[in-house]
Amino acid sequence: MTRYTPECANGTLVLVGEDDRIEIGAVDDVVAAIGDETHSIEYDRDQRRQPWLDADDGVLEIDVREAVTTLPHTEKLVSELREYDMDTDRYGLPRRTVEFADRFVDILERQGTSAPADAER
Repeated sequence: MTRYTPECANGTLVLVGEDDRIEIGAVDDVVAAIGDETHSIEYDRDQRRQPWLDADDGVLEIDVREAVTTLPHTEKLVSELREYDMDTDRYGLPRRTVEFADRFVDILERQGTSAPADAER
């Protein structure tokens, strides 16, 4: 399975695999579609016990710009992103850029919990 690694040149994010590449869009547009420079992931009490998690309060702050320019992606995700082109727009941004941002947030959210804090009591 090919892993696609991000490359950033002149502010444009591209995912690069073996002999393949796909433009995602401007990093600034990805951050705008996500909504902020940081994204918080909340962990439940059981998840907080993991030694790799360095978040005493159960919240991990992710630097969005750093994450989108360093985390690799699957061939499946890239295949799905190819369904969207860069010429059509959504919310004033290229559709592929917005779809990537949406899926990136989904990936981040799957790392934590969406359970309400009251569920821990």
